[in-house]
Formats: sequence, C-alpha cells, structure tokens
Amino acid sequence: MSDLHGPDNAEHELRKAYNCVINASVAHFWDRRSVPGVNAHEVISIYKQAHQAYRKGDKLAAERWARAAKHLSRAFSAEAKIAYLEPRAMELPFLNGATPEEYEITHPHDSAADLLDSVKDAIPAGLHKMPEDMARYQARARKHLETLGLPDYTHELLRAEHVKAAHEYGRVIECMALAYEAESSHRDVA
Repeated sequence: MSDLHGPDNAEHELRKAYNCVINASVAHFWDRRSVPGVNAHEVISIYKQAHQAYRKGDKLAAERWARAAKHLSRAFSAEAKIAYLEPRAMELPFLNGATPEEYEITHPHDSAADLLDSVKDAIPAGLHKMPEDMARYQARARKHLETLGLPDYTHELLRAEHVKAAHEYGRVIECMALAYEAESSHRDVA
C-alpha cells in the first residue's frame, strides 16, 4: 500500500496529473476553435443514426453505429487535445518517461498501425467502394501515425494522443463497416 502513496510515487502522480490538467484545460480554457478537418457534427449524425436504427428495431445496426459514434468521439477528443496542446506544449512543466498508464494509452503505436492495415480495404457489404467518410477517417489516422515519424516530434503526451486518435479512427472504420453490413442484412430480412 505504501507504494501507491508517498514520495516514491511523486513522478508517477506528476505524469498522471499533467495528463489530467491538459484534459481539464481543453474542456475549460480553450477558446473553442474548431479543429481543422474535424466536424463534430459527424459524431452527432452517427449517434442519431444509431438511435434511428434502434427505433426501427435493428438492434445490431444500432449497437454498431453507437460503437462507431463512441470511437469517433474519442478520436475527436484526441484531436482537440492535440490542437490545444501543440501550441502550448512548453507552457506547463512536465516529466518525461511516462508509462502507458500515466497517459492512458491502451493500445501501442504498432497496434494502431496494424488495425489501420486491417481496415484499409474495409468496403462494407453491398457497396462498391469505401464510403467517403470512412476513407477520410483512414487518411486522418495515417496522418497521425506519420506525425510520429517526425524527428523533432518528441513530446510524449502529444505522441500518445496521436496514437489514440489513429487507433480510434481505425475502430470507427471497423464499426462503420459492420454497421453498414448489419443494415444491409436487416433490409434483406425485412
């Protein structure tokens, strides 16, 4: 129990607190500028699509669209955090050497890249090509991973948020493909 509290845990708590302070700052102090390339109304639209599928009795499509909305919300949250932090990265002191837990990283860079590779040709059943929004999310995710390759881009929290955004966009593509498939199957049954 003494490992969880006290002076030996100061660095760990400072790193976690830094991440939390940035999260709170994005929500409370940012001037609410839009993030280039991000349209927050897309999340609302996908959520409404999930709710509409639910009302029509297509619970599988509802679940899949809801998951797509959830992951897109997370991707957009990472985008907002990046847009807030990039111009202010050196305003608040921080410690290097964060663990994945300290910056709430649940999927490593390689996992995000693998996920994007697995959905790169995710053409939903019944369609001839990937829908434009899915292709746009794929491109944004790739751009986030490319940023990690820049030699001077070393800020750990920013790097973590780019990985999170890329991973979440990959999950959005995966869920949207499954949602389109569910809708197609529901139409065939109905």
